[in-house]
Amino acid sequence: MPSKVAIAVVESNGHFLVGIRPDGRPLAGMSEFPGGRCESDETPRSCVVRECREETGLVVLPQKHLATVGHSYEHGTLELHFWKCCLAPDYDAMAEPAAPFAWVSRDQLSEHDFPPANDEVLQLITSSD
Repeated sequence: MPSKVAIAVVESNGHFLVGIRPDGRPLAGMSEFPGGRCESDETPRSCVVRECREETGLVVLPQKHLATVGHSYEHGTLELHFWKCCLAPDYDAMAEPAAPFAWVSRDQLSEHDFPPANDEVLQLITSSD
């Protein structure tokens, strides 16, 4: 049974929250959107809010489910739930996230090395206005 993972694709002013996976973790050195494994009693929608707050220090509002992608990696089989999110209204448009996350422009996303399971969503967000 695949692990359920929720991913927050947070956009603000044409920029996206992107981090680099730390050493010692699967896919270390690759770029990632904030997210993580859903707890047993948690929906992917609520998981993106929790994970984004834990990883970046920012509170987000899920707006739209973008895709559910199944992918098998060497470290396991995942069911990834991607959610388009925005910052909560009390934040400035480019509020400073906790490291290793930073704001990356839509044009700069192609310069980052994301895991293959992100391909469909990257295509969606780089082709939209």
